[in-house]
Amino acid sequence: MGLTDAQLKRGFVILAITAFSVSMSMGVNQAISPSFYREEIGMDGAQNGYLVAFRELPGFLLAFVAALLLRLGMARATSLALLIMGIGYASLAVDYRFTTVVLSAIVASIGFHSWLQMQYALGLSLAKEGQEGSVLGRVSSFGFIGRLLGMVAVLIVLQGAGWLSEARSDWQGPIFRVLFVVGGVAAVVGAIAILRFPVPEDERAIARAAPRLMLRREYWLYYLLSFLDGCRMEIYFAFAPFVLVEEFGVSAVAITTLLICAALINWRTAPWIGRLIDRHGEKRMLTINYCGHFVVFLGFALAQNVWLLYAFYLGYNFLFTFSIGTTTYLRKIARKEDIAPSLAMGVSWAHVAAVAVPVAGAALWSRYGYQFPFIFGTSFVLLSIYFTQKIDIGRQRMTPPPPITFAAASTGDG
Repeated sequence: MGLTDAQLKRGFVILAITAFSVSMSMGVNQAISPSFYREEIGMDGAQNGYLVAFRELPGFLLAFVAALLLRLGMARATSLALLIMGIGYASLAVDYRFTTVVLSAIVASIGFHSWLQMQYALGLSLAKEGQEGSVLGRVSSFGFIGRLLGMVAVLIVLQGAGWLSEARSDWQGPIFRVLFVVGGVAAVVGAIAILRFPVPEDERAIARAAPRLMLRREYWLYYLLSFLDGCRMEIYFAFAPFVLVEEFGVSAVAITTLLICAALINWRTAPWIGRLIDRHGEKRMLTINYCGHFVVFLGFALAQNVWLLYAFYLGYNFLFTFSIGTTTYLRKIARKEDIAPSLAMGVSWAHVAAVAVPVAGAALWSRYGYQFPFIFGTSFVLLSIYFTQKIDIGRQRMTPPPPITFAAASTGDG
């Protein structure tokens, strides 16, 4: 038997609180990392590309990590992942060299990438048929509120410190380090909250019986779209912030303000985007999404005005929410017991090129200039547009096995 309406409501509240806390943690980290890496560690754009390559390695191995974590059950696995993520973020507070930054980033990445697929699996478990996009969009909206508040807090702290002392070198490093600890604590709060997520008995049995590692030929299009999304995201997250910081001299306060604007846009539009996916389908909405990404990547490569780059930066963050369409596509074609391990495999496929793509981008940056990683990235966007046209949910849907019936649902994750 599935969850009751009361359990579904409580599960959504718990997942929303967790998404809020985790996104606040990521918002703090995202707001200060580019300036911290550049001004406190002394990294340049090419080094950041190498850092991303190391950081994304756990994403490539996620299918194997998930195979171990899922034995704990979804809620406990998510809790452990968020605890690891919090430790990784907080440990950045004691890093002073590139090598130790790499180690902290790898630890945080293990937890973050595990959360990346588990949040969708938990959200889909609360969605009724035809409402997958709406549920994931609402959960994402709460996450963007958390990210927004985390960034606003960073902005207030940095502005306040700037008013107290004009010499930025006197206060910036210590404040960055305190904020990394705050971000780590926020992730741990999410780890505690998710332990109360309700799980029905039939879901428990399916999870115990389902394979922990899965690579099905029937889901090849989901894997391929995940792979191409990963290539595109690695280019953007590795180099877009450093274009602003290194090439155009954008300050940490300006970066944080920009991210706050992006979070505001995402907060207000995420539920709307989810409803659009439910109404118009994954094929149409993902096509619009990737066409927008093509414009953004060309914009970062060609624009010479910092205000135009701000617009493209906000455009990318707006389009990012459309990526839930690949998750709802999987939900509509996959058997229930295949969803969690397939999501993990999808994240792994998204990181198959996570080591090579940032390194290639860093080499292009060093040899030809910052524009060329983004020109390189447009090839992945064009391939995404092409393969999105092959989505055909009616033909690609898997036939479910005979249902397993249980007497009652229970709370918690055993």
